[in-house]
Amino acid sequence: VCEEKRLAFNYTTQGELFVLADRDLIAQAMSNLMDNAVKYTPEGGAIRLEVKRGADSTVELIVADSGPGIPVEDRERAVERFVRLEQSRSQPGSGLGLSLAAAVAEAHTGKLILGDSGGPPARPGLSVTLQLPAV
Repeated sequence: VCEEKRLAFNYTTQGELFVLADRDLIAQAMSNLMDNAVKYTPEGGAIRLEVKRGADSTVELIVADSGPGIPVEDRERAVERFVRLEQSRSQPGSGLGLSLAAAVAEAHTGKLILGDSGGPPARPGLSVTLQLPAV
C-alpha cells in the first residue's frame, strides 16, 4: 500500500524488547494505527514505525506520519469511539481505530499517546505511541 502512494517507510527497533500481551489485540491495534498513517499521509509522504524501550520500564511502539496531524485541542476527543474529526470526514472510516488502540493499551495497563511527529507547522504529522509495560 505504501508503494501505491509512493510513501517512504522506515522501521527501527532497539533490539529484543519484551511485553506480556495478547498478540492478536496488539496486532489489531498496530494494524489500525498503520492504516490511519497510510490513509492520512499524502502521496510522497513518509511513515515511520519504531519500537524502543521507553521510560519507566515500558516498551513503545510508535507510528509516525507526515500527514496533517491532529490539533492538540482535539487529541482527547480523537480517541473516543465513533468520533471523526472535521479534517478526517473526507476519508472513509468509522471513527473506531484510535479508540480501539486506546482500549488495547488500557487492557494491557499501558497508554496511547498522541503527539506531533516533527513536521512543519502546516503539516506537523501525527505520532501515535502505544506504550506497554516491559517484561
